[in-house]
Amino acid sequence: MKRAKVVKSLGLYAIGIGLLVYIISANWAPNGKAPGLKALRGQIPALGPLCTAASLLAFTLCCQFSRWYLLVRAVDLPFTYRNAFRLGLVGYFYSLFLPGSIGGDLVKGYSIAKEQPGKRAVAVATVVIDRLFGLFGLLLLASTVGGVFWLNGDPKIVSNAYLKKIIVVGTGTVVLAAVGWVVLGFLSEHVKNRIEARLHRLPKVGGTLAEIWFAVRTYRRRAAVVYIAVLISALAHTSMVLTFQATVRIFPTVAIDPATLAEHFVICPIGFIAQVFFPAPGGVGGAEAIFGYLYVLLDRPESTGALGRLTLHACEWAYGFLGYLVYLQMKKELPTDTTTAAPSPAE
Repeated sequence: MKRAKVVKSLGLYAIGIGLLVYIISANWAPNGKAPGLKALRGQIPALGPLCTAASLLAFTLCCQFSRWYLLVRAVDLPFTYRNAFRLGLVGYFYSLFLPGSIGGDLVKGYSIAKEQPGKRAVAVATVVIDRLFGLFGLLLLASTVGGVFWLNGDPKIVSNAYLKKIIVVGTGTVVLAAVGWVVLGFLSEHVKNRIEARLHRLPKVGGTLAEIWFAVRTYRRRAAVVYIAVLISALAHTSMVLTFQATVRIFPTVAIDPATLAEHFVICPIGFIAQVFFPAPGGVGGAEAIFGYLYVLLDRPESTGALGRLTLHACEWAYGFLGYLVYLQMKKELPTDTTTAAPSPAE
């Protein structure tokens, strides 16, 4: 079994690196107006955009860790801001460098659950719900900002059917989530208790689902926490879009014809969501392919989108190394296998 996991992990690394090599080679000397990635040889990064990207990425991480801390404290679990940052950085390291896009979430869930023997499923639920807040924030950003630019007649959006479709789908998802949130507030405690009781009766996963339902009920009673978390998500994702806006300009003579800020506000959230489903560590290879494709949809050079995402990856790896240093300090407290990191609530 252990050998099979090693083979699987190596396979995921191979997929990611292989796809990245393919994307680089395909855009090394493309036909058309783009100079291609071969022009990177001898290029010096533009210091202004580089410092901007590094600062914005740090702010993004601070927002994400702060949101998780807020969600944990909202369900009355003892947790410190220091631990939120330590575990957040370690989780970031796992997500970037180890196979599986949710590996970092599992490590965070394991670590916080270990300290809450009576509420392990609730502790793990905070990590799951934090991820859902991140997803909701991305869709909210794409639909809201993209919709504003669309209504104001931005020519790049008005003339692009793909961007308009992204905005419509994102808006629909956000509206459905908002309706569900409102309906939950009208349910009586009796109905909520019945739902929890039915979840408990489900085989194997019933206890875990019931604890997650309890966490959702708790957040609904403390709506102010949820609204603050949504605001933090909006700040984090706005910062992330601005980060990509900066990274795509770090090599201006190579990454020509970059997208406008309005276009980035529409495509970046979709790109960040899509890369989560690519199994290679940190989405490497897949993320570059996705952003290159999104740039093609914008009728802009694929090499510019791919290089912008690769440059962003380099910035992320720098902070991931910081997470590795924290990991070395916490190594004895962390699981050695992320596939079994989150303990069962029955343990």
